[in-house]
Amino acid sequence: MAKKNSKRGVLGTTIDYTLAAPVSEKVSIRDVRLISSKCSQTPNAGRGKHSLKINCEIKTKVDKKKGYIIVFPSFKLEGFPLERKQKKPDLVIEATFAIRYEAERLEGLKRGNFEAFAQANGVYNAWPYLREFVQNTVARMNLPPMIIPVFRLVHEGAKKSKTKKKKNIKGKTSV
Repeated sequence: MAKKNSKRGVLGTTIDYTLAAPVSEKVSIRDVRLISSKCSQTPNAGRGKHSLKINCEIKTKVDKKKGYIIVFPSFKLEGFPLERKQKKPDLVIEATFAIRYEAERLEGLKRGNFEAFAQANGVYNAWPYLREFVQNTVARMNLPPMIIPVFRLVHEGAKKSKTKKKKNIKGKTSV
């Protein structure tokens, strides 16, 4: 799937913008909703420095006749203590959003177009909502403030920066 216009997204997914662009040109966001969430912490969650791991799985629902696409990005954030070697995270926050896009016409577009669009625009459009949700949830859990990094696009051949390795942001998507 790697082509000239492909880039690697923040969550490690290769996105083919030549497939995503025809959908992006036709749609508008009509609704963004948090449809499910879950959070947990250990008694040690607020102590010491932690590395973050953020995964995302994406599902889509498309109705060409009615002219809508719904993208369901499901995020899972895990915080692992840097000082203690443990396999289980001290903090887990999960959130699934439903983003409804509408268009007058979706004819001529194929499943690959919608999948590429969901991986690019779906995650990009949900990212600010995830950041706000995590920031508020962490405060409600009485933990120190946490700021989720900005959404970054990385060229296919680019090496990971030291900052990204330190934050341990990895990704996985499936459509």
